[in-house]
Amino acid sequence: MRSWSLVLILLLLPFAISLVAAAQEPGNTNPPPDATPTASSRDANAAPARSLQDDVTSLKNQLKEIQDSLKQEKEDPDFSLVLGIGSLIVGPGVTDYKVESDLVRTTNLGRATPQFLAGVAFRSRLPSLQARFRNPGEPPPEPKDQDDPKYKENFLKYQRRLLQYHRNLPKYKNSELWERNPWAGFVSIKFSPDASQAINGYVIGGLYSITHYLNALIGFALTPVNEPAPGFRLTASQFVAAQQAQGQLLNFDPTAMLQNRQNAFDGFSVTDATGRLIYQGSPTTLHYRGGAVFGVSIPIYFKSIFGGGAPSSKPSQGAPGP
Repeated sequence: MRSWSLVLILLLLPFAISLVAAAQEPGNTNPPPDATPTASSRDANAAPARSLQDDVTSLKNQLKEIQDSLKQEKEDPDFSLVLGIGSLIVGPGVTDYKVESDLVRTTNLGRATPQFLAGVAFRSRLPSLQARFRNPGEPPPEPKDQDDPKYKENFLKYQRRLLQYHRNLPKYKNSELWERNPWAGFVSIKFSPDASQAINGYVIGGLYSITHYLNALIGFALTPVNEPAPGFRLTASQFVAAQQAQGQLLNFDPTAMLQNRQNAFDGFSVTDATGRLIYQGSPTTLHYRGGAVFGVSIPIYFKSIFGGGAPSSKPSQGAPGP
């Protein structure tokens, strides 16, 4: 029995020595579990916690700024589709013709024709015509030189400008993008009812936002017009003159047909009494004419189509926008 006790003591002795040595090391300064922390120890523990909380708050703010920036980029409020309707005004003497059943007929009367437009618009940074939607910029500087003879007058002007500044700043910050920057350029193709061409030219011009989803437009249009060919005009005028000498075709004017005056060929037959063509070529030829288009359009933002929401257009509450 005594021998087994000695063996057990020899086995446990190294473990006991290591425990005693660890307890006597100077780096082991942990207080006992039932010790009460002092004020200095509490402050030392609270400082890292406050620093960590500040870092988390800063990261949250940076994340929010990035999300807002990405949101504005996805909404793309400066680019939109436009659908519009307007009136094309062309110069005098311009008539668009169609040849149907060997008869030449005009497609419209007068100088104005309705037009349907479909294109894209690009918003500019030009400011609004209305002062309350313009960027007020920085506050007016206060006059400092009280010895100036005009100091009192300048100070009164400063107060009026400062009052106006504080009135306009909230209006500007609460305004929407179409109110601050209502000008836009656009390019579109156009369609005209009963025209000789299905796609009846194109329009390049400008837009001005009246409301969020309604713009006034004006632009330059280039329109393909089917006009009588020069050879057909000469042949037809000679044919009519010869027929009028026999008392026929008295409702046409050979001079007006030769000069291609407005509606001069309306109702004219390209065949004679026997059914033969009086002119072997095409009676009409394509002539591109310039004109002005006045109308209205509706913007369609890509965010409202693909993202399910209207574009957010409020300016930043920090620095004023453009």
